[in-house]
Amino acid sequence: MSQLRTRGLRKSYGSHEVVAGVELELARGECFGLLGPNGAGKTTTLRLCLGLIEPDGGSIELLSLPVPARARDARRRIGVVPQADNIDPDFTVEENLLVYGRYFDLSEPEIKTRIPGLLDFAGLGGRAHSRIQELSGGMKRRITLARALVNDPDLIFLDEPTTGLDPQARHLIWERLR
Repeated sequence: MSQLRTRGLRKSYGSHEVVAGVELELARGECFGLLGPNGAGKTTTLRLCLGLIEPDGGSIELLSLPVPARARDARRRIGVVPQADNIDPDFTVEENLLVYGRYFDLSEPEIKTRIPGLLDFAGLGGRAHSRIQELSGGMKRRITLARALVNDPDLIFLDEPTTGLDPQARHLIWERLR
């Protein structure tokens, strides 16, 4: 069973076609990279697959659900690391993970049970009570990665996940994601 399947996926903005007939089929456990220069349509393809924007043509099936019709149901089982960090600067690390976990209807005790493992994954054990403003850019990026795993997703979408990380942190994250 495929985790993600697109057929003839298309998206244009005005007369500029940014996604031109993309065909994908990803199996469970597969790691797939969508590479290309800036402006090639990578992020647009990601947003289409998540049902955040409507395609102009083609079809999308995400975790056996049709997108965009059932995108919301599919997204409940997905982890997403956006291109730019969007963690709340007014919260602590733990509060950011708690709030995000609630979007998936996880209980506070369930989320709190997951937090130590997520922070260890991100190499940030002991930073649960740190304010976001106290963290380096690389630490913030790692919190965004940990947050994408709070719901124990079936599939993870990573949009430039290691941007801003030093080489050692990049290696650590890729190794742990494997």
